[in-house]
Amino acid sequence: MSEKEAAQSKVPENPHRGVETTRVFKLAGGEISARVVADWLDIHEKNKPKARMFHTAYLAEEADPDRPVVFCINGGPGASSVFLHFACAGPMAVPRDANGQFDGANRSLLGNPDSWLSFADLVFIDPIGTGFSHLIEAEPKENEDKTKPKSEDADTNPYWATGKDLDSIGQFMRRFMRQHKLWRRPLYFAGESYGGYRTCRMAKRLHRDYGLGTAGVISISPIWQFRDTSSSDNSTSQWVNQLPTYAAIAHENGIGRHFAKDADMATVLEEAEQFSISDFAQALVAGRLMPAKQSETIWNTVADMMGLDRDFVSSASGRIMMHDYGRMVRKEHGEIVDLYDGSQYSLDPFPHRTSNGEAIENALFHFFHIFQNALHQWYFEELGVETPLEYTLLNFDAFKQWKNDEKELDMFELPSSVEDFRIGMAGNPNMRAMIVHGRFDMVTPYFASKRILNQVNMDARVRERIEERLYEGGHMFYSWPHVNAEFAQDVAEFVSDGER
Repeated sequence: MSEKEAAQSKVPENPHRGVETTRVFKLAGGEISARVVADWLDIHEKNKPKARMFHTAYLAEEADPDRPVVFCINGGPGASSVFLHFACAGPMAVPRDANGQFDGANRSLLGNPDSWLSFADLVFIDPIGTGFSHLIEAEPKENEDKTKPKSEDADTNPYWATGKDLDSIGQFMRRFMRQHKLWRRPLYFAGESYGGYRTCRMAKRLHRDYGLGTAGVISISPIWQFRDTSSSDNSTSQWVNQLPTYAAIAHENGIGRHFAKDADMATVLEEAEQFSISDFAQALVAGRLMPAKQSETIWNTVADMMGLDRDFVSSASGRIMMHDYGRMVRKEHGEIVDLYDGSQYSLDPFPHRTSNGEAIENALFHFFHIFQNALHQWYFEELGVETPLEYTLLNFDAFKQWKNDEKELDMFELPSSVEDFRIGMAGNPNMRAMIVHGRFDMVTPYFASKRILNQVNMDARVRERIEERLYEGGHMFYSWPHVNAEFAQDVAEFVSDGER
């Protein structure tokens, strides 16, 4: 290569300084000494580095050669891994109270006794455009006109797309395993929300495209298929999926009328599920083709399960959007419930407004400063990472610009993970799956997973390798300390069962 060609293809110097050090962590099962790696790995396209992916790894010293490695990722799309890292699986955690509320008054970063590090090495991945992960901007060529305006989509991240995103993750995992000489270890992949969509897609891709024989996937509060997010009056699945969650929230908040106040939650969920796939589903599909008296009886039952006014539910034909429901549950108290956990609530800043989507949306972000505080303490004060970048917890540009780059027919294809999951589970007979939810989550309702896994025609030999769990709490059920302890134990048993 000539000097001119070398200059034109030169990759800008890495402005970051990663860290590799050793720390001793106090866990429920005792102390463990681990290497802590907080660094960047280059992601390549056509043998050229195109992005740098930030990650934080905890690798036990003098580890058993069969010790599992669990890669963890959050969702969004556009979310960093900070939530699984500092509230669920990592050895350090943000403070929270017994009811799952993050404690904004306590600025200390605490040890997490229920960290998965007690039974596995951990790698937390920040997708490109989140955390400290970023594109590598190539230096302009000598003959490039710097005054020429960029094209309209020049600033769009090419990795903000279903297929490219999965490729960057697969490439990262393979390069990390190679760099740290972990190829003999059992490999697990855990993801939350859209990260759960990723894990189910990668069930096929990891062993087929990247040569990673995956022992298991852990899908946390996953979204399976985007057709289920439709709020159309002509849709059915979203409302069927949602009703059991609404019934659980109504029962928890004491506004439901269909069940006795002292009814067991398991009974509430079981009856709501059966009603949802029978009478409710039939009424949704039939519309006015159903006799008025029959539909009125069904809408009254739906209203009683939800704890809402019967006339209102009837006029909406049972289709109550979660933003509306989140405000109605505790409206008389001037409070709104969390869409991600209907057992949690906060003051409504605009109680006089008839439409209050802004308050509902912003209720999610009340605790973000707690995570910012935690990551600044850990990366900059404790570990000594150096970078000019700010850590991006949630990238809203990524969320808004995310594309389906795999579709062939633009009008007819919405992303789905169901087919890849089925192919992966059938093609890799040694892989197992753990699908988990919180019962009060309106955003990714648990019944969507339960219904899909029982609806698809899966071979019994595949079905027996899939475990389902439903926990107290919501989307981030692990924010409740006692639930996180239970979840950690379940994951430990899931991983240990896979190594027998």
